[in-house]
Amino acid sequence: MGTKENIEYIKNELNSEEKLLESVIRAEKFFKRYKKPIVVGVGVAIAALLVYFGYEWKKEHDIQKANLAYTRLLKNPQDKAALKELQSSSNRLYTLYLYQRALVGKDMKRLQEVANSHDPILSDLANYHIAVLKKDQNSLERYASNQSLLKEMALLEEAYLLMSKNKVKMARSKLDAIPANSEALIYAKMLKHYGVKEQ
Repeated sequence: MGTKENIEYIKNELNSEEKLLESVIRAEKFFKRYKKPIVVGVGVAIAALLVYFGYEWKKEHDIQKANLAYTRLLKNPQDKAALKELQSSSNRLYTLYLYQRALVGKDMKRLQEVANSHDPILSDLANYHIAVLKKDQNSLERYASNQSLLKEMALLEEAYLLMSKNKVKMARSKLDAIPANSEALIYAKMLKHYGVKEQ
């Protein structure tokens, strides 16, 4: 390597060091100018992460607490402390427990409480069971007229009640209203076949 090449090499090295020093000075000026917003932004990001992880931990803790209370209630339905704990930690699981207990005991009061709950699925199911337990034609008809989960089952129940009152033609029209793709169709056919014959 000759002297000329060495001088060029040193010049290039000095230029690159000069550029590096320039960018460090620019970064330092930028940081000094925007120091407060940068510190606040980092602080807000850290606080947001802490809140998020705290919320997730609390949610997981409540789920575990509700599951333990639910398990205790399944073992001992008279455990009032577990019932209170379940109600405070998971409203949905509490409503499910009420629904389960209401079905076992055919408890209209509890079923009505579930029917008035904010859980659309359990509310729908409770309304169906209330109508069935009442053996009320109008309640079943109202239930079946909505877009309900157990609409076809309500139609079957209506038809059965009508057949027990010897209103066979009306019962058959209810059974005919059950769609061909419904799983309740086989029961409708059996009820038509084994039910009271038309006269």
